Amino acid sequence: MRLAYPLTFFANMSIALSSMIIPLLAEDLDISYFYLGLVVMAYGIASSLSYFLFGRLSDSFGKRVVFVRVGFAAGFLTFLFQVLMHDWGSMMVVRSLAGFSVGISSFPLLAYLSEFSGYEGRVWVYSGFGSLGWFVGYMGAGVIPSYDPVFILAALMFLLGFLLSLRMHEVRGARRKLSPSWDIVKKNYAVYFSYLLRHTGAYCVWTIFPLYLIELGATRFWVGVIYSLNCVLQFFVMSSLGRLGRKLDERFLIRVGLLLSSLVFLGYSLATSYLQIVPIQVMLAFAWSTLYVGSLLYLLARNVEKATSTGILGSTISLAGVVGPFVGGTISELFGLRAVMYVAFVLTALATILSGKA
Repeated sequence: MRLAYPLTFFANMSIALSSMIIPLLAEDLDISYFYLGLVVMAYGIASSLSYFLFGRLSDSFGKRVVFVRVGFAAGFLTFLFQVLMHDWGSMMVVRSLAGFSVGISSFPLLAYLSEFSGYEGRVWVYSGFGSLGWFVGYMGAGVIPSYDPVFILAALMFLLGFLLSLRMHEVRGARRKLSPSWDIVKKNYAVYFSYLLRHTGAYCVWTIFPLYLIELGATRFWVGVIYSLNCVLQFFVMSSLGRLGRKLDERFLIRVGLLLSSLVFLGYSLATSYLQIVPIQVMLAFAWSTLYVGSLLYLLARNVEKATSTGILGSTISLAGVVGPFVGGTISELFGLRAVMYVAFVLTALATILSGKA
């Protein structure tokens, strides 16, 4: 059971290492904001399909560990292929493959953890280790001076995770009659569509955020620090709240997370220096911790199809990763980087209103 913690750490560290470098590499390759948006969009399409497909297969077969192993093996290969990216076309292909690979293991691993009693507190810790992985990945991307070592390190983290997964023992869930996927969406629509709005705005921002920070005066090192600060704070917030177990209402957590997220994007839009972003990252840590874990607990508690329902959440996030980068790239091309922050604020405010129906 505890192996789930280092596995999500390794996976998220690899994803973070790559995701922060992609916009910087695109700029060095003279890829425009618009075409950068298409690259991130391709990653989102691939991961969205993968999250849903393998979450559903995991529930259908009542197996978890086999999908974890296949996912980490695929992640090693596809993230290693990133050293071959040298133009927009190769970046589109490789990042699509990388996006598909990360979806294979993610929600089967979460469903594996939920098979154990008292999983509620462990989901907080599990998510905290995921955020810790993002922290280490962002810091690594900020200090490693060239691109290929970053991509090689990301691939090696997946390889290490695969080797560690060989020590896991299958916890076979009971094979139950599953609800149609559309029924699961209808049952949890308020959570999914709130996420779609919030994350469309968020991906508008994250697509160009390193460039926005540089425009505000940040060096590449400070870009890494600002990204990583949010993540390490998430680890401490999630670890602390995990001790409360089921004492926190999931719907309340979702609404708090969305409200704080809207304030974060508003704060980004008002910043005139990268140093002003630092305290906003503290709020972002609380926002994401409450929103993400609250949503996972909400879905795990209300659905027999644990990997499917949470996998649809991952697909929703990735679907936003399709729309958001396109919107963010287009808006930044036409109106500048700061306009993207205004769009994210409006979308997240609408998501906060919709969450009241959960």
